[in-house]
Amino acid sequence: MRFQSTLTILALLLQCGPAASSVDAQTTKQITIESRSTGTGYALCGSCSLPDTITATAWLASSGEPGEPVILSGTIYQEDGVTPDSGVTLFLYQTDAGGYYHRPEENVFHPRLYGWLATGRDGRYEIHTIVPAPEILAPGEPAHIHVQVFGGGMKEHFIHEFWFQGDKRITAKDRIALSKLGGFSPVVTLTKGKDGISRGTRNMRIRPAAPWKYEPD
Repeated sequence: MRFQSTLTILALLLQCGPAASSVDAQTTKQITIESRSTGTGYALCGSCSLPDTITATAWLASSGEPGEPVILSGTIYQEDGVTPDSGVTLFLYQTDAGGYYHRPEENVFHPRLYGWLATGRDGRYEIHTIVPAPEILAPGEPAHIHVQVFGGGMKEHFIHEFWFQGDKRITAKDRIALSKLGGFSPVVTLTKGKDGISRGTRNMRIRPAAPWKYEPD
């Protein structure tokens, strides 16, 4: 499943396309996130405006954000699925616990919970956030965290969103297709620790894709 059609509809409804300002949860610095035409709609451009410092850990939500806290981690590999991919930058954004990207009026191109991370030599990454709720404008879609990748000579493009095991919105067809990815499935199983924080692992394999297109599953 791909959500580009949803973004296209939202772009028309919200008349988006210009830059949007928001506060980066990592630095509390005002950052302008621009949007770009994909040819079929609009997408946020994570490579257009970067924070001053990007590490292998991204904080999409502050500690006081309502919702179920979660830490997602894993290793990003090159196309061979064996070699850790260093110097890869991910731009991520998501809804809050109520299904909103922005409040008080919904606007997918002005997300409140977002951030960047960049891998080191070991390809490892970690994301601190909350479990997202399904979008209020697309309640039939699985709850997800958007992921865009660039760096190391790669143009910015999309990889499959983070999905979560147990989400009844994931169809049987999608489950079968994604199970064939083995250890690179985007469907994350969460386990809650004694500290009340849920944790999950997703390893990624980065493959070539055209700018503003999805990598193949």
